[in-house]
Amino acid sequence: MKHPGGPRSAPSWYRERPPSPIEESFAAKLDELANAISREQWFGDPQHHARYRVDFLLKDARLIVELDGHAFHSTKEQLEKDAKRQRYLTRAGYAVIRFTGREVFQDAANCVAQLRTLYRERIALTPVRYRALYVDRHFLTRSIAAYARQARAQYPERGLSAPSEEAVILHALEWLHEKSFVSVFVFHAADDDDVPELDGAARDFPRGEVRFSLQREELYSVTLSEHLAAFTHLYDDVSVVADDSVYAPALLDLAGNVNTKLIRKANFETSFRGTDLVRVRWQDIDYVIGSAMGLESHEM
Repeated sequence: MKHPGGPRSAPSWYRERPPSPIEESFAAKLDELANAISREQWFGDPQHHARYRVDFLLKDARLIVELDGHAFHSTKEQLEKDAKRQRYLTRAGYAVIRFTGREVFQDAANCVAQLRTLYRERIALTPVRYRALYVDRHFLTRSIAAYARQARAQYPERGLSAPSEEAVILHALEWLHEKSFVSVFVFHAADDDDVPELDGAARDFPRGEVRFSLQREELYSVTLSEHLAAFTHLYDDVSVVADDSVYAPALLDLAGNVNTKLIRKANFETSFRGTDLVRVRWQDIDYVIGSAMGLESHEM
């Protein structure tokens, strides 16, 4: 179940159950949100019978509401299942807000008020198009180190330092010239021991919000290619920070179906030379890194 997707129909074996007391209390206070919210939505991979049912979904804001009853969600096993499910839903580009049964029973109206505020904030930023950014971390870190060495040699008096991976990624998002939610998927090797603590993190940038999902895989480049093929149909625009010929088949297929942008090496350096990928909209990664370092365009 590597490649999450959007809401799906319930599995054939499932028989709809009546609302729980927590869900009834919560639903009774929804007021105008009742028109935007759906109950009992399913996510997952039907081919492998791995499915997750969520309590409530606000689809237009990509926002999921989970209500946790104490008896059911307090065991070690269930907490582990909840954590796995939340990682899955985050990978699919959804935000998850959780309320305990105690919170709902004590003040359901306040829980709904918190949801309403978050919903309005997300709707205020809701883009016309949904976007994803895929990052080959090995390419990113090597590029940062190489360009930082070059910039320090060129401007020794400036005291320049290498920018963080997060800073470079956020500068890359300046490509997206309208307010937006962006799902950022960072793929890295299983033996990387210096990975930043970004998994599940949300960050604001001038035109919207970005949510990170880190994917640790032994053959991360293969997984990234598979993820592009299986998952990007959920998005209107996909940007990819990578430059390796292994990605060419997946990227060529992607570019034929989804608005695609690349952040890669320059045309005379890129491993994509000789393919139609040189005609896909692209940006030289050195300019993105230089911008994150505080350099002006004429200094790069």
